[in-house]
Amino acid sequence: MREEESVAGAVLETVIPHHFCISVSNRDAAIAWWSAMFGFEKEFTFEIAHIKARGAFIRKGAMRIEVFEIEGSAPTPDERLRPNTDLKSQGVKHFCFAVDDVQAALEKLHAAGVRIAGVARGKGTAMREEQNPVLANGMTPASAFFLTDPWGSLIEILDSSDFPA
Repeated sequence: MREEESVAGAVLETVIPHHFCISVSNRDAAIAWWSAMFGFEKEFTFEIAHIKARGAFIRKGAMRIEVFEIEGSAPTPDERLRPNTDLKSQGVKHFCFAVDDVQAALEKLHAAGVRIAGVARGKGTAMREEQNPVLANGMTPASAFFLTDPWGSLIEILDSSDFPA
């Protein structure tokens, strides 16, 4: 399987891979969500008894995500769920996938029920929340957007032509 290929039926079929780790409340639900939305496949699962953790590595092409479910972990605070307020605290902010058609990706993920945290319509424009991000008459297509997974991880989607390989 080439890096650009994915599991049939994935909402976003073409992403440029990077590696990151996320903390979730349910490892198996996280594996299922990432598989359904972006086409990741489970490589293997593991447990770390002394920290009461269940983990997994999931993979799409060369990109891997390490998923951790740790007993007693806290949900993501509200200010971390929005790209503009998340920047007010230090540390890792988000990870990003590049796609060929940002507006199409936005509409597919919105239709799949994913929480869209902000949309930029035109390079250099402000990231704003939108009730319905579907392109309508007179709207500028999205140039980038943020979404969250069900556990509060911020994910940016941008145009692959902005950062050619």
